[in-house]
Amino acid sequence: MKISAGIFQYKMRDESPLKRIERLESQLQKNDALDLIVCPELFLSGYGSFDKIKEYCEARTGEHASQISLLAKKYSTAIVYGYPEIDNDNLFNSAQYFDNQGISLANHRKKMLPPTADESKIFKPGGESSIITINGIKAAIVICYELEFPEIIRKLALQGVELIIAPTGQSSHWPAAALYNCRTRAFENGIYVIYANSTGNLNGINFMGESKIIGPDGLDVVNAGTTEKVIAVEINTDEISSVRNKLPYLDDSRTLN
Repeated sequence: MKISAGIFQYKMRDESPLKRIERLESQLQKNDALDLIVCPELFLSGYGSFDKIKEYCEARTGEHASQISLLAKKYSTAIVYGYPEIDNDNLFNSAQYFDNQGISLANHRKKMLPPTADESKIFKPGGESSIITINGIKAAIVICYELEFPEIIRKLALQGVELIIAPTGQSSHWPAAALYNCRTRAFENGIYVIYANSTGNLNGINFMGESKIIGPDGLDVVNAGTTEKVIAVEINTDEISSVRNKLPYLDDSRTLN
């Protein structure tokens, strides 16, 4: 199975969700052959400001969700984007997936909440895994800190997940997460990882960029560096079989229990 997958590495600015969506559309106009594009964690609100999170939070069927749904259908491109979700007075750090017809097929609520930027105080943890199928490829959404737990990704891989989609808001304060952990998750499971980070500075946070699509050998297929841009590459699950035949981590891990 193959898909053309991309990341919109957004430069964080103090601007409205509408402006951010307009920037996303301008990138889709230039990259209209993608099957999937992934935006960073809390793309609609920005990260690190409780005031902005409260101002821009919405239900999963909210105004801005509807606009992104229309973009997915217009450009026939599936979209994953991070946003602050409000549901019954509870705030969640969420990432929604619209397929290429603009239909919402997943709304992942971040389960593991770090103390960074008071996330564990602001948001309520989610409780479910979010597994989807994109053009025949079994994928799962995790958000930032969740990718740093090897047991979460191993469990998903053992369930047949071949692609991890990880919107993130990683700052330069913890560079190992962006430089090493995400690559290790790909390598130790023989899977692809889409690691979609922000760049720029906002709310006193220096977002380090380094968005990347990582192959099942743990090496970058494409990397965005530190500037705002879209990166894209073809994901081919035949590569997974090739790597796993040489390094059968998943098969061998089943013998440990």
